[in-house]
Order: sequence, then structure tokens, then C-alpha cells
Amino acid sequence: MQYKVEELAPLKKQIEITVPAADVDKQINSVAQKYRASVAVPGFRKGKAPLGIVEAQYHKDIYPEATGNMIDAQVRQILDELKLEAASKIEYKAENVVKGQDFTYSITFDVMPEFDLPEYLDIPVEEEEAEIDPAEVDSVLEMARKDLAELVPVEEKRAPRDGDVATLDIEAFDEEGKPIAGLNASGTDMLIGEKQSFEAFEALVKSVKVGEEKQDNISFPEDFPNPEFAGKEIQIKVKVNALNERKLPELNDEFAAKLGQYENLESVKNAITASFTQNRKSMARSAAQRKMLEGLLEKVDFPLPEALVTRFTGIAQANMFDRMRRQGKIEDMKNLESMQAQAKEEAEKHVKEYVFLNRVAKAENVEVSEDDMLHYIHQTAMSSRRSFEEVRDEYVNNNLLGVVHDRIMTDKALQAIYAKAKVTFVKAADKPAEEEKPKKKAATKKAAPKAKSAEGKDEE
Repeated sequence: MQYKVEELAPLKKQIEITVPAADVDKQINSVAQKYRASVAVPGFRKGKAPLGIVEAQYHKDIYPEATGNMIDAQVRQILDELKLEAASKIEYKAENVVKGQDFTYSITFDVMPEFDLPEYLDIPVEEEEAEIDPAEVDSVLEMARKDLAELVPVEEKRAPRDGDVATLDIEAFDEEGKPIAGLNASGTDMLIGEKQSFEAFEALVKSVKVGEEKQDNISFPEDFPNPEFAGKEIQIKVKVNALNERKLPELNDEFAAKLGQYENLESVKNAITASFTQNRKSMARSAAQRKMLEGLLEKVDFPLPEALVTRFTGIAQANMFDRMRRQGKIEDMKNLESMQAQAKEEAEKHVKEYVFLNRVAKAENVEVSEDDMLHYIHQTAMSSRRSFEEVRDEYVNNNLLGVVHDRIMTDKALQAIYAKAKVTFVKAADKPAEEEKPKKKAATKKAAPKAKSAEGKDEE
């Protein structure tokens, strides 16, 4: 085998490979022998047919397989000899081998850049300490009380108040008085004062006494999930069919027992505190690692593989379209030039991080084991409340195991740098912890008005 390397761009290589006819014939014969052992040829016992007859009868299968086997083995050998790491999918330009003839083919691919890593031993890093305010624990307990609240019918004929649960019929009409089916609801429960709907609609509900109905024009907010109604004024008729008050349980050991396997109220508080602490430690460490990585990236400069940038630009732009669609920002989706520029900027940042951490992984001899892959899939399944088999099959069927491998590899590389850093723990800055509060199920069905999608599903 002989090969010639051509540099098409700073990080793009093209290699032309020529294989002598003798090596081609050996590869064809090797595959033909495998076929002879497993196929039935009329007039011969299995495994006893002449090789030439097997090759002639099954050449449409043997030659492509021989071609693939030869290319796979030779490309691995060439990359090892040249100490090159492909940063993109290798593109092949090749026909099938022909017996008795030299075989020539070419490959084209992007390579990972070579650069010197900055010193990261004992670099100073600050990590915030995990501090828990008792008020945060009290807030979670209060949410749990609301979840376990008993609904007691309101005997008084009055309008809903904050904390009540109102059972509603909702109808919507256009300017001509025709019903708008997508905003109708019957017998839906709404928890008043908990921002289950927008302010103008809730104000209308709170003006209607139980057993009565009222119709008024409502201005829908600009960010309403369904863009068909966002920013519009629509006639809404609301009837309050029933009204219930929530009777909250006392904070005691009996309440703790209702929450699960807890001995007493103190054990519930301890569990909440431990959960907050673990989550806050994880967030603080992640923030410190991110800041450390950004500082290291400022110290290096290297070209980025074009194929990776193109690939991640497409992913970033698709994510932008999805976010805007879900947020109802249809008009923003028309500014393609701005979106493409922003997507490319995000992609370049991501690729630089990936290339840098890939280089660190090699320097630190980071390896991704099968157990690492299984653990990642297991964690993904748990967080998405799906089965391990379902998530694993999704990754396999969509060829995403390589993505999982790279994600684990870069995470482990970042942890390897952090383990060698000089970490100082500092007091956490005062800031809201809303993002850390676990989301609780509402005690009742969420009320609307809601809009229906094309599939008939309610859109939040």
C-alpha cells in the first residue's frame, strides 16, 4: 500500500491510497473463503466448492465486502502512522475492487488542530459554598402543604379569592360573536392567585360569583403560548360552577408521614436541606468549572475544524427555531441572517471548548468505559422518566452513542483539570434560589384559557 497526503486547507486533508493487485487478490480470496464455508453451492458439499466458483457466484457480495474490509483496515493504519485524529466524518471516493487490478481510492476529512495546552496545575479557582436559608426549607414545606390540602366546598355565594379552587366553564368568541373552539373549556379547575393563567383572565374569574357567569373583552398577553391569540383582544365568557377552599394540613409528624417514609417532621426538613445542599454544591461547582474553562480558553488560539463548526451551527440554529416556535416568536424566525450569525457564534464557542477538552483528555489519559456509557444512559432515562431500554435504543437507532461518548469524555476532562486546580471556597453571593426549588404538582388541574394544537393537544 502506498499513499499520498494533500493539504486542502489548514485542517483538511485528502489522502490518495494505491493498493497493489496482489494485495487486492488476497483480500478477495479471504472473503471468498469465508463465503465458501457458509454458503451452499449446487453439486458440492458445504465448504468444498472451488474458490473460483464461489467467487463467480457471489461476486456481487464478495467484492463490496472485500473493498470495505480493506479500506477500514488501511484508513486506521494510515491515521495511526500519521498521528492524525479525524474531526469529521471521513468522505470516501472509491469503486469496488477488481481482481487482478491495482486499487486506488481517496479519503477527505478534517483533522483536530495541534496546540500546546496552557499550564493548569494549581490554577486558582473560587467555588461558592453551599449555604441554605431556613426560609427556603419552609417554602418547600408550604408547597407540600398546598399539595396535600383538603378541598372544602364554599357555602357562601361569593366570587373566588386567592387560594380558592374554582370550577369553570369557559367560552371564547370572535369579533362577530362566533365561538372560538380552541379556547373553550368545560369543568376545568383553576387555583386562584397562583398565576395559573394571565392576569386579565384571572381578574375576570375573580369578578364572578359562584353559580353566575360573566362575559367581557380580554386582552391576551403578547407572549401567550399560542401565537394565534397572542396580543389580541377576545371576548371571554366565564361561568363559576363551584368553589372550594383549601384546608391546609398542620406541620406535624402526621403531615410528615403523608409525604413518604419519614419518621417525623424534622426528618423531612433534613431531607429537604440535604437536597438543596447537594443541588447547590453541584451548581456552584459547575459555575466554577465553567469560569475556569473560560479563563483557560482565553490563553490558547487555534483554528477550528470547519466540518465541526458547520455541524454545530446547524444544531444551534435548529435549537433556536424550536425555542422561538415554542415561545410563539414567529416574527423573529424571519431574521435568518441574524439567526445564522448567532448560531455560528454559539457553534464556534462550543467547538473550541470541545477541541480544547479533547486535547486535555489525551494529556490526562482520560478514557470512557462501557460502564460510563451505561451510567449516562441510565441517568438520562431516570431524568426523563423513561425506561433504560427505550433511551438506549434511541441512542443506538439515531447513531448518537458517539455524541454520548464525547460528552462523557469532555466532562471527565474538565473534572481532571478541576482536580488539579487550587480551589478556594467563598461565601455565596445573595441571589434568589427560585431555579433550585423543586417544582411541585398543583393541587388541582391547571385552568386556562388554553389553546389546542393541530393535533388536538392543549398547549401550555
